[in-house]
Amino acid sequence: MEEKDIKENMEGLQEENQADRPYQSIVEEKRQELFKAYSTQRRISNILMIVILIAIVGVMFLIMNNNQVLKIIGYVGAGLLLVGMFLYYFLSRKGFPKKTKEYMAYVTQVLRDRQFKDTYDDVKYTPEEKMAASDFAGDGVYKDVAMTNSRNIVRMEYKGHHVTYGEVALLRPAQKRQQVPPLFVGKYIAMPNELEFEGRFVIAYKNPKQPYDLPNNVDDLVVLEEKEDLVVYGPQDADFRKVLGASFINEVRRLRLDNHLFNVNVAVWGGHSAAYLSYDDGVMAIPFEKPFDYEGFEQSCKDVDALIRLLAGE
Repeated sequence: MEEKDIKENMEGLQEENQADRPYQSIVEEKRQELFKAYSTQRRISNILMIVILIAIVGVMFLIMNNNQVLKIIGYVGAGLLLVGMFLYYFLSRKGFPKKTKEYMAYVTQVLRDRQFKDTYDDVKYTPEEKMAASDFAGDGVYKDVAMTNSRNIVRMEYKGHHVTYGEVALLRPAQKRQQVPPLFVGKYIAMPNELEFEGRFVIAYKNPKQPYDLPNNVDDLVVLEEKEDLVVYGPQDADFRKVLGASFINEVRRLRLDNHLFNVNVAVWGGHSAAYLSYDDGVMAIPFEKPFDYEGFEQSCKDVDALIRLLAGE
């Protein structure tokens, strides 16, 4: 579906929701509308499948009949049946993805407005923008990234700091007959800093019971500090507290690792900072079959805000 068409349809949806309603009720209403439409289409498809099977049996009976007239009717019926199946497939295939794209674009905008509109300046979003593996290589957190998936790339300003935000999946090389877990799935933040030092620091703040998406590109670094829930990597004998500030690590650990937020990886170079927040499907997936997870999304907004403030030096 063309981006122009989606934009025009979204403008219509926005007009329907001008009333001052909580954003979560808007998201849930649209989710239920789409899910009901999907359920209806699935029921229709199941009914049609039964009808088609009965019709096929009838057509085969006519075609195999010795009566020439019945044979002709059978062949005509078979042709009409094929045309009908093709038309239904074409129309349903064209119609439902259109509704799904409209829904995803609209819900993403509603959530994006809630997260950034009233807190950040000069918020810019380009629907077609994607991030490539090269955009993450400079952070020095993950290596062997075979493919990236990204969406909702937002560029904005926070108190004079340029911030890049995106929802990202970094994938490992595929292996035959074996399911390979992703390197990272979650929310990504990058912004410049004014620090001057050699090398880099990587902070892995992890849930010790469920350590997901940990850094795999730290072989050139040493462990400067290690606790049950945190590891700090950096150059040999480097003083990360002096460079980053005495409270930097404590501020990272203020984030609550729970059923939604699995872990946080922070990379800091001289001139560049980045953070990777790993989340579950309840936060990362656009709600469809299950209701919108309001609490999980709200907590993720607070997590992102806290890390942006920290990387900005507050």
